[in-house]
Amino acid sequence: MGWFTRGRHRERYVALAVPTLDGSTWPAADPAARNGFGAATTHRLGLDAAFTPEAHEVADLLTARLLPLLALDASPEDLPHTVDLLRSAAQTGAGLGLVDARDQSLGPDRMGAHVAGALGEAERELPPMPSTLRHQARFLLHAGHHVARLGPEALPRLEAQLAGPVDAD
Repeated sequence: MGWFTRGRHRERYVALAVPTLDGSTWPAADPAARNGFGAATTHRLGLDAAFTPEAHEVADLLTARLLPLLALDASPEDLPHTVDLLRSAAQTGAGLGLVDARDQSLGPDRMGAHVAGALGEAERELPPMPSTLRHQARFLLHAGHHVARLGPEALPRLEAQLAGPVDAD
């Protein structure tokens, strides 16, 4: 059986990095992130998990605490739809985080390679939108995963990052 898997070994995990608005820690960009059937299947499982009470709690928490810190560029008529879109992104990310947490072999500093690929699948499913809004949606996908995996204790670091530098005066 070794001949079949020779040269095909890939990492099963990606580093669990803190989400950034600039996307510099976006897991789907990691070379170890997997694509294809495994990522698509994981994406589907994450979408199912996004409708659980746990994913709703994470999305509500992120909507309440992170959205006010984002510079949303939306008209008054579009603002409710923009908030819904970003909340849905957080909820989808949370669903993927819940799926990822089922893998007992992952430590607190790792995410499954298929989950990293599934986050990329979720980003590709976002509707067409302006670049800034796409970055915010990707950030909330990643933040939803992050908070679902690590718990609400991860939120202050995300809030601090969005709030920007604080003067020491």
